Amino acid sequence: MRLTRARASAVVTGRPMTLSRKTGTRLRVLGGLIGVFLVFGTLVEVLGSMTWHLSPRDPKAIEEATAFQSVLSSLVKTEEVGMASVAPLSPAKPAVALVSTRQPVGAHRVAEWPVSKGRAFNESPMLTELVARGDLPPVSERLPQDPLVIVPPEQNGPYGGTWPRLSNGPKDIGILEARFAYDGLVRWGPMGNTVVPNLAVRWTVEDNAKTFTFWLRKGVRWSDGHPFTAEDIEFWHQDVLSNKDITPVIARDFKRDGKALTFEKLDDYTVRFRFASPNGLFLKALASGRGYEMVRHAKHFMKNYHPRYTSMENLERMTEERGFDLWTKLFNDVWGWRTIETPRLWPWVLKDPPPARPAVLVRNPYYWKVDPEGNQLPYIDRMTFEIYDAETINFKAINGEMGMQGRHLSYQNYPLFMEGRNKGGYRVVHWINPGMGSHAIALNLNHADPVMKKIIHDRRFRIALSHAINRNELSEADYFGLAEPRQVAPLPTSPYYSESFERAYLKYNPVLANQLLDEMGLAAKDKSGHRLRPDGDPIVIRLETTSLDNRVLELVSGYWTAVGVRTEIKEEARQLFYERKKGLLHDGAIWGAGNGQSPLVDPRFHVPFSDESIHAIDYARWFRTDGKRGEKPPPDILRCIELYREIERTPSEARQVELYKEILELNQKNLWVIGTVGGIPQIFLVRNDFRNVPDVAMGGWIFRTPGNTAMECYSIDPG
Repeated sequence: MRLTRARASAVVTGRPMTLSRKTGTRLRVLGGLIGVFLVFGTLVEVLGSMTWHLSPRDPKAIEEATAFQSVLSSLVKTEEVGMASVAPLSPAKPAVALVSTRQPVGAHRVAEWPVSKGRAFNESPMLTELVARGDLPPVSERLPQDPLVIVPPEQNGPYGGTWPRLSNGPKDIGILEARFAYDGLVRWGPMGNTVVPNLAVRWTVEDNAKTFTFWLRKGVRWSDGHPFTAEDIEFWHQDVLSNKDITPVIARDFKRDGKALTFEKLDDYTVRFRFASPNGLFLKALASGRGYEMVRHAKHFMKNYHPRYTSMENLERMTEERGFDLWTKLFNDVWGWRTIETPRLWPWVLKDPPPARPAVLVRNPYYWKVDPEGNQLPYIDRMTFEIYDAETINFKAINGEMGMQGRHLSYQNYPLFMEGRNKGGYRVVHWINPGMGSHAIALNLNHADPVMKKIIHDRRFRIALSHAINRNELSEADYFGLAEPRQVAPLPTSPYYSESFERAYLKYNPVLANQLLDEMGLAAKDKSGHRLRPDGDPIVIRLETTSLDNRVLELVSGYWTAVGVRTEIKEEARQLFYERKKGLLHDGAIWGAGNGQSPLVDPRFHVPFSDESIHAIDYARWFRTDGKRGEKPPPDILRCIELYREIERTPSEARQVELYKEILELNQKNLWVIGTVGGIPQIFLVRNDFRNVPDVAMGGWIFRTPGNTAMECYSIDPG
């Protein structure tokens, strides 16, 4: 939400605020830096993927990391901070000194614990007290045989502190499970280009991507101390995924040829999955969240709420006691994020759920990762969530009342965030936004009105409307001139990037737009200058949106109306928006085009993939049901579907890139979705005492940001 300048300036400076020429210059400079970030961002990922398997003390890894810091510091100038000292992690560990000028922070790495280091581990002082009282086993007994090593990008430690976060409601706090508990079999690296080990130490892909074998990390324990083994994944497959009462519809990622993947437990720490036909995207899907679904059910606990292991009499009694009418609702509630008794594999576990103010999470004493010196992670002791409305969240952000956060921050308040850094005691970091565009305009190719459907299906209509948009004005109006005109093409950092698609039909050319519309036979107009359909009715496009800040769309409406296509903006509650698009009742809809880094996982804007393909929902239904439902697509869209199905069957990433670029060529030719502007960074406010938060990383839902930056190694410097 945009803050009014008068109110926000009182928070920041106590005086009326204006956007100075110097600040304006900074904003223009930032635009250039975004391009630089895209270049060296790939370098971060390369370093991570090259060195994850190396010892943290490996000289080559240290040399490469130093080289990266040197390159980064030559590109990005950062504010100076005073000399600070970091408290030692334990009496046996020396303090780490910080230099007087804050160096740019790169990305973390993952590695394996060297056997030669033995079992000399350290823990947070808050846990040491519990061990001394006999309430907790020693740290060496709580950690696995081969703990995952997180190499922090800045420093080791210190332990302690509370991470305050702000939410807009109790349900919003639940985002912690998707983003803060991002611990599946594998993870994405910080730049979203590489899949890295996590609960799985290693894996193999065999039989043309039909067979996947994972070796689990031995000795990992749930937050209650019970061992995590292959039995827990077996429980997920046998008793959750394969139970039609719990899982009535199995996700496409877990099946091929209409058959669910099979499971085989080779031993306590080795599992194997088999598909009926190749699944070339399985690892990417696991890294994007499906891998967490497999490991969130602790069998020793959850079996108490499942009819295979507990009598229906007891289940029905517990169900009634909890206020539910079905045992499946009880089951889902128990493993849901609000239930504090449920064992977790998370860095922090819930102690005080909503409606407690604040909601509180505390460190998991059995968390299974360490830093290079053997210090058990996480470093931060607690995390709190307070609930406020969007405007108050932005006020408190400027006032320095959050630890590290990007959620709910409005980019329209960017000048205020930058101006408030000194008073608020925070820095602003700019991560790469994976979005392919801030406002993707999707005209309904499955329109119920046959006349409008024929008009929308004519590619000249979509290309004309694209040329009618003045994207530079859009950038100035809502993004301080920093946004770049673009179509919904993958990012330059992505292996799927297509510059020709990104730049297609972008030029503001209302003359050409009018020419194309005339050529379609839409030259006739009414007295108001609005073009008429072949049946004599005026052409009206109603663009539906859930946004409450629609200056960009109002401008688009004006541009299109100026070339004779009367356009209206309809703001709707999200539930109504979803119901209307589900019923194919929209002329067009607006949504942010995300996932520009790894579009294969969710290609909704390039292939009719799901109900989120808002330009072609009925074609998506045809695709997902193998023609049993929905409408059969026209040839070019059908070709995109065929290409995507081939990608799903292809284990070779190089071949996947080739096939997807053919999909992008068809999108460039047809412009099924009209892009506006993009390239805006994802901003985070980071309190000055936070350490190990990277200056650049890949943002986005697919990567569970900020989970992909190993938040367990964030720390708070008490100095």
